[in-house]
Parts: sequence; structure tokens; C-alpha cells
Amino acid sequence: MTSDPARQLAALARQIHVCRKCPLHESRTRAVPSEGKPAVRAMLIGEAPGKEEDESGRPFVGAAGRFLHQLLAQNGLSRADLFITNVVKCRPPGNRPPRRHEIDKKRKIKKNKYLKH
Repeated sequence: MTSDPARQLAALARQIHVCRKCPLHESRTRAVPSEGKPAVRAMLIGEAPGKEEDESGRPFVGAAGRFLHQLLAQNGLSRADLFITNVVKCRPPGNRPPRRHEIDKKRKIKKNKYLKH
């Protein structure tokens, strides 16, 4: 595998888009991989994609994302200053919290060494 962090994140996103390791893939519209540069000073981790994230395939674009945007703007920051991801990459049915076994399956996707900052 390449040592270029951006290429590694792109490869990980491709894995996420075709992932079938847990039942969450059955009801998703789109998988929601992480977003942002590999070498940022802050990482935001949400629980799971919501309805708007499921539709767009991007993390934190729904109500929580709008609130996040306001908070960042008030502090002179933007989404580009963060690496944004969720614990699970597919929306759970009925917007329920992810179950333990769904979270555990996601841990098996190869971790990116460039996100240890």
C-alpha cells in the first residue's frame, strides 16, 4: 500500500463504499466515509450518519452539521480544519444508535496510521 496519506484515505473510502461487514449496509442509501485532510490538529467523531448524511454520502451535513458549522465559524474555523468521521459509516434503521456488534465490525477495517495525531 502507498505511503501517501491522501491515497490511503481514498483507498479506505473505497472500502467503506462497498463494505458489507454488518447488516447496516442493507438499509443505507450511501455509505458515509470520513472527510478531511489526513494531517489536521482536530478530529470530530460522530456516532452514525443521519438521514441527510445517508442521502449525500458526507458526514455532518444535517442538523448537527449546520450547528457544527456555526460553532466553527464563531471560532474562526471551518470544516477544512477538521477530520470528520463517524463510528459507523452507514445509517442505522430508524436512526437508532449503532449496536455493539455493528461498531465492532467497523473496527476490523484497516486503521490509518496517519490519523494518530
